[in-house]
Amino acid sequence: MAQERFKSRGGFILACVGAAIGLGDSLRFPGLCAKYGGGTFLLIYSIALVLIGIPVLNAEIALGRKFRAGAPKCMANLNKKAEPLGWASCFNSLAVAVMYAALLGWIIAMLFKIAPLCKQSTSMTHSEVSGYFFNEVIGGKFSPLAFICILAAWILMYLCLRGGAGSLAKTAKFTVIIPVVLLTFMAGRGLLYPNSGEALRALFVPDFSAFGDAELWLNAVGQVFFSLSVLVGIMPAYGAYLPEGTNIFRDSMIIALSDFLVSILSSVVLFTTLYGCGLQGEFSQSGIATAFMVYPAAITLVFGAGNTVLNSVTGVLFYASLAMMALQSSVSMLEAAANPLSEKLNINKKKIAAAVCITGAAVCVIFATPLASVVLDVADHFLNYFNILLLGVAECMVIGGKVKTLNLAGEVNRYTGKFRMPSKPFYFSLKYLSPAALSALALWGVYHLIFQEGGRYGGYPFWAQAAFGWLVSIAVFCAGFIICGLAGRKRRGKRNLRTSLRTQ
Repeated sequence: MAQERFKSRGGFILACVGAAIGLGDSLRFPGLCAKYGGGTFLLIYSIALVLIGIPVLNAEIALGRKFRAGAPKCMANLNKKAEPLGWASCFNSLAVAVMYAALLGWIIAMLFKIAPLCKQSTSMTHSEVSGYFFNEVIGGKFSPLAFICILAAWILMYLCLRGGAGSLAKTAKFTVIIPVVLLTFMAGRGLLYPNSGEALRALFVPDFSAFGDAELWLNAVGQVFFSLSVLVGIMPAYGAYLPEGTNIFRDSMIIALSDFLVSILSSVVLFTTLYGCGLQGEFSQSGIATAFMVYPAAITLVFGAGNTVLNSVTGVLFYASLAMMALQSSVSMLEAAANPLSEKLNINKKKIAAAVCITGAAVCVIFATPLASVVLDVADHFLNYFNILLLGVAECMVIGGKVKTLNLAGEVNRYTGKFRMPSKPFYFSLKYLSPAALSALALWGVYHLIFQEGGRYGGYPFWAQAAFGWLVSIAVFCAGFIICGLAGRKRRGKRNLRTSLRTQ
C-alpha cells in the first residue's frame, strides 16, 4: 500500500469527501431532520460531530499515514490480536458496497424511467406515481432492466477502482463537484416556492421540547459515524496514501465541514421541494423510500404537473447526482478492502478488483428480483447499524488503549501550525466518549429490536432476518478470522519450504 500516493492535497480531500458524502447524507439525513424537529437534530448532530466524529476521523487518517497501511495492518500494529477486527471492517465495507452497487443500479434505472414517468404522471394517481419504481421497474418478477443497470454499476466501479489512489482522486472531481452543483440548482428551485420560508423554518428552527427525546440523541450521534464513513476501513486506507507534509487536522476539518454542508444542502432540497409541491407529509426516515417513492412523486410536480419537460430535466439531473454519489461511496468501500487483500494474499490489485466485482455482480442478481427490497432493508440495518457499532466499540477500545503510547495526537499535529488538535480532549474522546456513545447505540438497537419489534426487524419474517441479517453479519466477522488464518498458513508454508531447502 505504501507505493500508492495521492498526488495532491486536493485529490485526498476530494476522495475523502466523496467517500463521506453518500446516499446517507443526501437521503437519510434529511429524513432524520424531518423526524426529529429539524434544527434540534442539527444542533445535536453538530455537537456530536465536534466531540466524537472529528476525533475518530483524525485518528483513522493518522493511523493510516503512520503505518502506511489499511485497517487490518493498523489494528495489528496496535494489537496483534486485533488484526481480524481490521479485516472485519474491510469485509463489512465489501458487503455494504454490494448493496450500494444495487442502489446505484436502481438509480441508473430511474435515470431511464424518470422522464417517461413525468410524461405519464398527468394521468396517474399520487399512489401510482410514488409506487411506480417498485411496481413497474422491480415489480413482482425478475427485472431485466434492473439487472442490466446493476451490471453497468459494477463495470463503472471496477473502472474507478483499478487505478488506485490516482483514479480515486480523478473520479472524485466529477462525483463530488457535479452532484453539489446539481443539488445547488435544485435548492435554488426549491427556494423559489412561495412557502420556502416555512420549509426553512421547519428545517432550521429548533424544537426545544424535543431535546428530552433519547432516541433523537442516539440517532444524531449515530448519523455522525455513518456520515463521515469512519469505522469501516476507508479512512485508514486513504491515510496510507497521504504524502508527507499533509496537515491531517486541517484537512479532516475540511472533510467534516464539507460533509456537513452537503447534508444541509440535501436537506434544503428535500424540505423546500416537498413543501413547494404540497407533499410535506411524505417525509421518510428510509433513504430507499425517499429515493424511489418520495422524490419521484415530487419531481413530477416540481415545475407544475403539466410541465413535463422541465420536470423530466430536473429528474434526470437529480438522479445523475445520486448516481455519482453512490458510485464514489461504493468505490471507496471496495478500496478499503482491495489493497489490504492484495498485499495480504500477494495478488495483483487489478485481479483482486476484478474478482471482487465479478463476485459482487453475481450476488447482486437477487436485487433484480421481488426479494430485492427485503434483502436490502434487512442487510442494510444489520451491516450499517449493528456491525458498524460493534466494530466501532472494538476499534475505539483498541485505539484508546494505545492512543497515548503512540502519541497519536502528535501524528495528527505533525505538520500543523497554531491550529492544532488539542491532545487531552482528543484522547478523552477516543478512549471514553466514543466507545460509550457507540455502546449506547448498540444496546438501544438491541432493546428496540427485542422489545419494540418483537425480535422481527421491520415486521419481516424471521427467516428473512436470519438469512439476510444475522448470517450476513456473522459472516463478516468470521471472514476476518478466516483471512488471517489463510495468510498465516501461507507464511508458515513458505517458512517450512525455506527450512527444508536449507537442510537439503
